[in-house]
Amino acid sequence: MKRQDHSLRLDEQFEEQVKRTPDGVAVHYQSGSITFAELKTASHRLAAALRSAGIRDGCLVGLHMERSIAYVVSVLAILQSNSAVVPLPPSYPEGRLRDILSFAALDAVIDDADTPLSPLLSNRIIHFSDVADAAPDSGGAALTSPDQPAFVLCSSGSTGKPKMIVRSHRSFFHRLRWTWENHPYSIGEVCCQKSHMTTTHAIYELFEPLLRGIPVHIIADQEVRTLEPFWEAIHARSISRLLIVPSVLQASMDMPGFVAPPLKVLVLMGESVHAGLAGRTIAAFPGQTKIFSIYGSTEASSTLVCDLKESYRPGEELPLGKPISADVRAYVLGADLEQVAPGEVGMLHIAGSPLFTAYLKDPALTASVFVTRPDGNERLYRTHDQVRRMPDSSLHFVGRIDHTVKIRGFRVDLQEVEKAILLHRDVRQSAVILSDSDPGNAMLLGFVAPGSVAQPSVYQVLREHLPAYMVPSVLVSLDSFPLTSSGKVDRQKLLEDYAGRAPAGTPSPPQTETQRRVSDVWAGVLKHGSIQPDSNFFQVGGTSLTVFAAVHRLREAFKLDRRQLSDLSIYQYPTVEALASYIDRLHDGSAPPPAPANSTLVTLKGGADSTLPPLVVISSAGGTLGAYDKVVRALKTRREVIGVRDPFIWGDRDATLGFQNWVTRYVNAIRERQPRGPYYLMAYSSAGVFGYEIARHLQRDGQEVALLALIDPLAMDRATRLRYGYWALQARFMRPAFGRIVLLGGRVRMAVPRWLRASGRSGRENDMALSKDEFRQFATDARTDRAHILRLSALLELNTGLPFALTESELAQVGPDGYLAALLARVKSVSPEIDPETIENIVIQYSLQVRSQHEYRLQRYDGKVIIFDPDGPYQGLLAAQFRPYVKQLRVRRVPLGPQSDRTRLLSAVFPERICSHYLSMRDDVFVRALAEELETLLQ
Repeated sequence: MKRQDHSLRLDEQFEEQVKRTPDGVAVHYQSGSITFAELKTASHRLAAALRSAGIRDGCLVGLHMERSIAYVVSVLAILQSNSAVVPLPPSYPEGRLRDILSFAALDAVIDDADTPLSPLLSNRIIHFSDVADAAPDSGGAALTSPDQPAFVLCSSGSTGKPKMIVRSHRSFFHRLRWTWENHPYSIGEVCCQKSHMTTTHAIYELFEPLLRGIPVHIIADQEVRTLEPFWEAIHARSISRLLIVPSVLQASMDMPGFVAPPLKVLVLMGESVHAGLAGRTIAAFPGQTKIFSIYGSTEASSTLVCDLKESYRPGEELPLGKPISADVRAYVLGADLEQVAPGEVGMLHIAGSPLFTAYLKDPALTASVFVTRPDGNERLYRTHDQVRRMPDSSLHFVGRIDHTVKIRGFRVDLQEVEKAILLHRDVRQSAVILSDSDPGNAMLLGFVAPGSVAQPSVYQVLREHLPAYMVPSVLVSLDSFPLTSSGKVDRQKLLEDYAGRAPAGTPSPPQTETQRRVSDVWAGVLKHGSIQPDSNFFQVGGTSLTVFAAVHRLREAFKLDRRQLSDLSIYQYPTVEALASYIDRLHDGSAPPPAPANSTLVTLKGGADSTLPPLVVISSAGGTLGAYDKVVRALKTRREVIGVRDPFIWGDRDATLGFQNWVTRYVNAIRERQPRGPYYLMAYSSAGVFGYEIARHLQRDGQEVALLALIDPLAMDRATRLRYGYWALQARFMRPAFGRIVLLGGRVRMAVPRWLRASGRSGRENDMALSKDEFRQFATDARTDRAHILRLSALLELNTGLPFALTESELAQVGPDGYLAALLARVKSVSPEIDPETIENIVIQYSLQVRSQHEYRLQRYDGKVIIFDPDGPYQGLLAAQFRPYVKQLRVRRVPLGPQSDRTRLLSAVFPERICSHYLSMRDDVFVRALAEELETLLQ
């Protein structure tokens, strides 16, 4: 094998770069980094472990990890093993992973502790942490051809299963060399890797700079998903080059106050660029920024390039461009496979080294996209893109001739989405169409028949089988589909009738003008258009904080004051129809309909099966349900999920009446919604005392409690040193030896027979009432407690992602009497529609609930309790505390993932030894594992 062949291998190029810059930083991720020499050593160790596990030339190795330094180590190790990388994003739903793994029969899958792959999906799982420290062997693998597979990338396919596209090492180098030769890097440049790992974008973002000694910042998914933090990261890290999807750039420039960073090179890739966006981009970015649009697909990426500054003419269509290098040959052919004349339209065909090798295990599909012209032996890839060949040899996009579309840079085969919809047992017909009447804001419209199909249950099926970018933004239920004269679905008619309504958020037409205006407000607040007359605010993405924004905008839209439209109104009238009816009655002067008797309960997630009892979650400290947002979204249960809020936060509960009155309010609300058991209850943190006592009340009333799930019920029953709960908390702050003594004492007390414990009746000692004077002093103390205000502001930010958190220095400037005012001012500056009185009530309620948690005395519970305990050094303390009282107790350890820089900064206000308690329900790894455990328990 000649040396120049080896130079077209990604791993060989990396080895050469290590020799040039061994001590330079190769990759940054969060607060960590790794040099080129360290990256080489780490990848060689892992490659040796892979070879020891039998991974050899031509193997396919899945990578089920989030993008990180470990991810880069794994990519290089797989390539060094002469194997191909198969990215398996942990964000994929289990159904899609199952489809990929059962079809591909991979030789191995690498995962790590933060993103474990279910053993049910593969019997060849290699845990990164188990093999990362393997001893490197001296020989390594012999280098093979650059035409050997390097990556297998999953894309959307018309068969209902993902296509798996095999790409060689060689197939990436035309693009790498275009950058290196035409736009060489300068000393001091910094680049970033932020693209979805199944795209070619991610490969170019990593290897273009890495193979030329330029450090790469990996920007975590949580920063990429939200535009403002993403651009903050670009500015803060002084990123010099950026690859971005056009629709994402357009949305970014639509943000108030957007400031373009001083980039050296900006590449738009993944979608066509319309002239309006090109003009805005050129105007927004500094004059020295080079701006390009690059065309391609996963099968033949980065084949045509357009210099936007050279090509842009106001009001004129932009060309796709010209071949990016001599390695790319582009042909516009007619049906006879002959070149069309200038000015004519034909199908674009690509030849040359950028082409993919094959569709994995599908020779028939591979053969169907390649053709050979009558006058030669060159293999051509049929792109299915119709283009016009211009006299200057540039190419202009006309349209697709198949069912494939691009959404936010991802290729989506509409037939795959349609087949996923048909997995719903009640759907007999489906159609999916791209609505792109607004350039840069394309969306998928899904149509289902019959009209009686419950849309929430269709969305649930889709989310179980498709990644988020493939789920339609709008679903429309129809009794029947319009047909063409030949009997086929008239997709053009569907598009004409419904696409115009989609951007306004109304997939099926509202019945009244008021409903339309309410829908528009909700769509604006929730940032999507899937709002229908019977949509429930909390089932289509609303939360306990976005409700304030919605009410604020509704007051402005309908000229209503706070007395007429209170913050409680959406809880009382949670659907568009109900709220519009209420507003109409206000305007015409008639008596509004009576509000629902029970506004304590909120539907957090609709259920696909109304015969199943709901899962009921109890509000944590603060009285709201924000801490449950992530886990509710992650749950795939067919049960409805109901949240119980504390009426105190809207002034409807007298806090002096005591704990038992408080619990009774909750029990009555739950039983009004579900008169009889079995009941399924879940409570996090200080809500644990309420979940526990609610379960005891229900049992006392002869009702079955099928599930009582307590998530880290820390610091319960610790009112005095005579209670074990006091020592169970203190043990976390002791030296390890003393902590073990506390744990041993807890195990000894387990020997006391349960019948000697307090009976199942609610005891007076758990009433914990306050006099009015005591309550006033308690409320004052809550408002002036510096640590309390700091922690609450941090939790508000952790729950919402909005910058609510205060700092020590900010509170030091105002003193105790100004703490609450500082918090209210911050909330107003971030989200002015949130009512200050509600925030003040949350501040007081938080302290009241924590007080109940501390003073509550555990009593006997004759049922089953599942405790979910964040993984850490203090395992066993909760079991030792609860087991003497609970008839049947199980404790499950749940892992935590790495934290972002911002999360680590926020967590500094919490005591270090119990920091995991506050972060657990905001941690993606913990939430995913918790949701999987709960789904099993709820079956």
